[in-house]
Amino acid sequence: MLYRALGSVESGFYIDIGAQHPEIDSVSRAFFERGWTGIHVEPVPEYAQMLREARPGDVVLEAAVSSEAGEIVLEVFPATGLSTVVASVAAKHVVDCSPVNRRREVVPTLTLAMVAAEAGDRDVHWLKIDVEGHEKAVLEGWRSSGLRPWICVVESMHPNSTVSTHLEWEHILHAEGYECVYLDGLNRFYVASEHADRLRPAFQTPPNVFDNIQLGEHASMCRELVARYEAEVRDLTASRHSLMRQLTEIDPKLVEAMKASVSWRLTAPLRALADIATAVVGWRSMIAGEPDARDEGREGLPKMSPATRRWLLQIQRAQKRRD
Repeated sequence: MLYRALGSVESGFYIDIGAQHPEIDSVSRAFFERGWTGIHVEPVPEYAQMLREARPGDVVLEAAVSSEAGEIVLEVFPATGLSTVVASVAAKHVVDCSPVNRRREVVPTLTLAMVAAEAGDRDVHWLKIDVEGHEKAVLEGWRSSGLRPWICVVESMHPNSTVSTHLEWEHILHAEGYECVYLDGLNRFYVASEHADRLRPAFQTPPNVFDNIQLGEHASMCRELVARYEAEVRDLTASRHSLMRQLTEIDPKLVEAMKASVSWRLTAPLRALADIATAVVGWRSMIAGEPDARDEGREGLPKMSPATRRWLLQIQRAQKRRD
């Protein structure tokens, strides 16, 4: 939705509060790859370092954002987006998720006004706030900052639930002259009054086929599919190695002849594509299948797909003729 509204802006600028991972579920990645720059605020040291490495030219502030500058205790849930400075939220995460290696760290806090000062007089095209229950305190640090992003995106559900929290803090945005134009189920999108006429139409419909959406490999909605695909590829690789071992035990000369043949070398790219296609449609193995009826009674070859079986038999016949 952000890109639909702002895709025509060249060399734009963003502020991502609670930026977390530079690739997994990253809001800023698509913009950075198209020449945008910005500020990332991330208190978890591991993620802050990843952002520094992945976003050269961007500013990375390793801190939390709150209503005033100082220090605060951060409950860190490693390798997740659950880290929070809200004790009640952390306690619920412990009950719900049974986290491993949870730790506490004292981290510095900045106000939104201090973050805005890092942007200087640049136009801020979008501001995102994802702070696991600490949204109100972040917004309370906005006043008198001069910050005027075109669009604000604020996570508006209590962490890991469908209970809305926007009534706790939305009045701050209203007071700053922002109106809510869209809810995606998790986040609420607000546009500045001076840009409302231009931006509001972009939020009239949800994401659809006309947006030409392409989910990246790290998108949360693709994780199960990617994990399944990786498992299929591992199975296929293991099956191929097993097949080659069996063939070597049966007839070493056959394997040598097969690998030396022109067709084996020429079809290497096709075999790789076949592996991928096989994994996608869910076939568990390239050597599973019914034997070719024309080859019944022939011994010396393990079970495999009919096409592969016929091809190997042709090589075997040619080898026997040469011998």
